[in-house]
Amino acid sequence: MPTSIRSLRPASRRAGFTLIELLVVISIIALLVGILLPALGNARQTARASTCLSNCKQIAIATTTYSTDFNECVIPSYNMVGTGGASDPLAVSNGGTYLDGWGPILERAGYIPAGRGLTGSVLTCPDTVNVEGMLGGQTGSNPDNPKGWMDWPNIRSVSGTSNIATTIPAQGFNSIFRVSYWINSDNPVGTVTTFKANKFFTSSVGYGVQPGGPFMTTTKTAAIQRPSTLIVVADGLYAGKQNQNRIGVTDSRIGYRHPGKVATANTTFADGHAAPVAGDVFPRGNVLADNNNPSLPTLYADINQF
Repeated sequence: MPTSIRSLRPASRRAGFTLIELLVVISIIALLVGILLPALGNARQTARASTCLSNCKQIAIATTTYSTDFNECVIPSYNMVGTGGASDPLAVSNGGTYLDGWGPILERAGYIPAGRGLTGSVLTCPDTVNVEGMLGGQTGSNPDNPKGWMDWPNIRSVSGTSNIATTIPAQGFNSIFRVSYWINSDNPVGTVTTFKANKFFTSSVGYGVQPGGPFMTTTKTAAIQRPSTLIVVADGLYAGKQNQNRIGVTDSRIGYRHPGKVATANTTFADGHAAPVAGDVFPRGNVLADNNNPSLPTLYADINQF
């Protein structure tokens, strides 16, 4: 046999892979994929949480700028002057109470961009669950509902069992916006109650249960005693229910969208900064231990109002 032919055969055999070698390579690739996929998932999760926190910071800037531009008045959770209460003829004729909403107010004034969808809007967290969280009037016991969204402006039904999205052209609200953040507001809509000025960060300005008053008034920034710890907005929806806002509580409106050892809600504070707050320490209304420590978040504009 010629020498050139004999020398080619061993070289051809050396160039191949055995079945065992292929299985080892496949196993290594599978192992790397198993390691990298959770890391990539965590990276996406971190990126979404960072975007949400950026939204909160922009909202903090917007609410602070609003107060500066409007004579140190805190932005209302709803500006209900002229449509204030279940007894208002305009509200009754439409089946409930008009609520314009702090988000549309900020958008109308040009402080923040907003949109109807769940992406590309400062008013929606990227980890928002695609459910209408207050569809039945409350969030109930479904843990996904506080992580959902609401559309604004809307009409709150007299029965309190629905929020119907609507424009309010007479007040310059010509678009409907999806919002997935909660605001720390005195929010007694649909109830007969006494009002205490400057209790929480803001209030349903103009709300009253009887013709002629009393009506809720605008909170002034001078009433805020601890701006660095006073909660303004947080992951969640609507407003109020300050006593029912921890993880697993029925009708909680705080959405703990960001997982960790304890799930957290990204939160805006009255001094303009934003930070996550864990679901096992988020302050509750009327619980002194949750509000009286000056180093911890609080729900009260002035703790002496407790």
